[in-house]
Amino acid sequence: MMARDGFEVFDYDPRVARWAAVARSVAQTLADDPNMRAKNLRHGDTWFVGVDALPNAVDGAIKGVPLDGPWANQVPDLPHHAAQVSIVYPGYPKQDATESDANHRFRIRRCAAHVDGLLPKGPARRRFACEYHAYILGIPLNLAPSAPTMVWRGSHHIMKAALRDAIGDRPIGSVDVTEVYQAARRAVFERCERVAIGVVPGQSFLIHRFALHGTAPWEGPVAAGRMIAFLRPEFPDPQDWLMS
Repeated sequence: MMARDGFEVFDYDPRVARWAAVARSVAQTLADDPNMRAKNLRHGDTWFVGVDALPNAVDGAIKGVPLDGPWANQVPDLPHHAAQVSIVYPGYPKQDATESDANHRFRIRRCAAHVDGLLPKGPARRRFACEYHAYILGIPLNLAPSAPTMVWRGSHHIMKAALRDAIGDRPIGSVDVTEVYQAARRAVFERCERVAIGVVPGQSFLIHRFALHGTAPWEGPVAAGRMIAFLRPEFPDPQDWLMS
């Protein structure tokens, strides 16, 4: 499924459930901290971004509970960074004062669809490959009624081919991929099915590093929020990111 679709959802696993329970406790403490909230809340306080917020070890363990699950034989053995704790609250996404109307519409209509690691740089916000993730591992930390992760089935094939052609033999991080990325994203919207990844604690999911993905607006009943830990270990060599 991963090779064909660009994502895979795994069934409940007690190892994942144990890790998620501990990670949720830690994440909730972070989310309740006034300083962390000030640094991380976006979109009218409806999204706690939480990048690099979870204090897990390089092997993924949190408070001594190991990170292990059914994805292990499908991913390279790489050290983990501090995981993102993404918390979406009812009302997401509200429009920030600094956000353009077009960007806000894209966040609502297209779930802010993106490929991780292609970051805007400089005053003109041109996109370059800056982070070389091997994969995206999502672990839900609570049971939430809305705002699932969205992924476009098969989009990794389109995005990977476009980026390879654009970058070629040049130094990967030096190539402005803005137009190529935008054109490939439009092609994905035209050709690929948008899929909601509905998961509960104890489940997990993998997303291919080149798969287009995002977060759906909150449309369910009022609840405490949707909390997911995202782990994205990086390749030491950018060539592995582009060519493997």
